[in-house]
Amino acid sequence: MSAVNTLAVAGPVDWVSSALERISANDSAVLVMITEDAGSTPRDAGAWILVDREATLGTLGGGQLEQIAEDAAKEFLDDPRRGRRSTLRCVLGPDARQCCGGAVKLALELLDANAAPWLKKAADSIQSDTDDAVLFPTRDVSATPRVISASRSVSPASGVHLQSLRDPRPRLFLFGAGHVGRSLCTIASQLPLRLVALDSRDAMRALVPRADNVTVCDMVEPEICVRSIPRNAAVLVMTHSHELDYELCRALLKRDDLAFIGLIGSHSKAARFRHRLRKDGISPQATDGLTSPIGGSGPTSKEPGVIALSALTEILTVFEELGTTNQIEVNSQSDSVSNQQGKQ
Repeated sequence: MSAVNTLAVAGPVDWVSSALERISANDSAVLVMITEDAGSTPRDAGAWILVDREATLGTLGGGQLEQIAEDAAKEFLDDPRRGRRSTLRCVLGPDARQCCGGAVKLALELLDANAAPWLKKAADSIQSDTDDAVLFPTRDVSATPRVISASRSVSPASGVHLQSLRDPRPRLFLFGAGHVGRSLCTIASQLPLRLVALDSRDAMRALVPRADNVTVCDMVEPEICVRSIPRNAAVLVMTHSHELDYELCRALLKRDDLAFIGLIGSHSKAARFRHRLRKDGISPQATDGLTSPIGGSGPTSKEPGVIALSALTEILTVFEELGTTNQIEVNSQSDSVSNQQGKQ
């Protein structure tokens, strides 16, 4: 499955594009979803894996549960008589060689050429960033999955499962693709984030590690870039220029709807910036919202990877406290930075 960069963790809805890719190659795959969870389990309802004859995309938490799911999916692929769907209940106890103690119910869905029409509708929904879901019938073997509004409420007892098509990963905007920025992009490729890295230098953008959850853009006018950032996003400022850092911070601090604004640098740089910002009319309350130095509660090492890791830990903690790791409010401008600045 080459739809997803192997260096990155699969995104919440990557199964759709990967399934379509397999179908276009005259192949098929099986989607395995957790539809119900009870007690202590490695993953919650909605987690999935996509299994073909060569590879597995996504994760159900690893361990014996994932092995059971993979084996069941491959049996589906090897024996057409099994039909298009099935369910499986797994108790995560000694018999399954897992000590979680909880239980999950799995739904298996064969994705082949017959599934292409509704998969294409799902892909369109993802592209449009609408709040839709795929309704999977888990009992009726003849029914076809369909894309519906995710606002519809269903109970697992009704014999259907809703698999969301919305990407809930919070957004991080990184200004500056220097040594710390590139380390940050590498680490972020493994995290539940959607990162946009912006830099005005062609050579620096070319060095940013690529991943499906990392978008690299040119940076032109700071004011335009800042206006295009969706609310509830986090922002890190670490460009090659102190003056550009300042312009970005001044524009960012005029907003009151961002989850996090961080500036790389020393305590003295932070103090100078805050003093200058207040002289330029930014309120003390706003300047106090500027996190600088970044990653202050982490290790004191100046190694790029350590700084990046500390900053990302700080940001993920903020998102978790705000409750946006699993549900982020995305406005109609959510992708406008990518659209206006141009993907590289």
